[in-house]
Amino acid sequence: MRLRAMWVGSVLCAGLTPAPPASAVPPAGCGVNLAAPQIAAAAQHLAPYPGTDWRWSADPRMVEGNFDPCATLSTALMTVEGATASSPVTALMFHHGDYLGTATSKAHAFTSLNTARTTDDTVVLDYQTPGECNACPPAAVSSVRYQWQADHVAMLDPEPA
Repeated sequence: MRLRAMWVGSVLCAGLTPAPPASAVPPAGCGVNLAAPQIAAAAQHLAPYPGTDWRWSADPRMVEGNFDPCATLSTALMTVEGATASSPVTALMFHHGDYLGTATSKAHAFTSLNTARTTDDTVVLDYQTPGECNACPPAAVSSVRYQWQADHVAMLDPEPA
């Protein structure tokens, strides 16, 4: 709302008028960008997958997620270089574009972003328990919510086994 003043005769009258609608265009630099330099920089700090020399791939063609430098909480899901369908996936968490760390201490295969349940301050990841084969339907899907809470990320659901 805006304060509007006008003279009516010799009396100054004030009233509230609706503010013009907010622009639907996000500020410059905002929006999902899986090729952002912050993702590649974070990947350089990750140790290889445990027990191997497999490095994490920041190749934008291999990264999934909703990384947005303007989002309260966003994620970039990356897998190892030379990955297959069952390769491990790690979720890098970001607050307004700043790298916070990984969602879990252990990488899980068959991890995806649940875009329908993800909001500006909450990232929802779906962890699939594989079926009898990689192409088979999952035996189970566990959704885990991660929420930004003032100065940290809270895991609201149990981590999958």
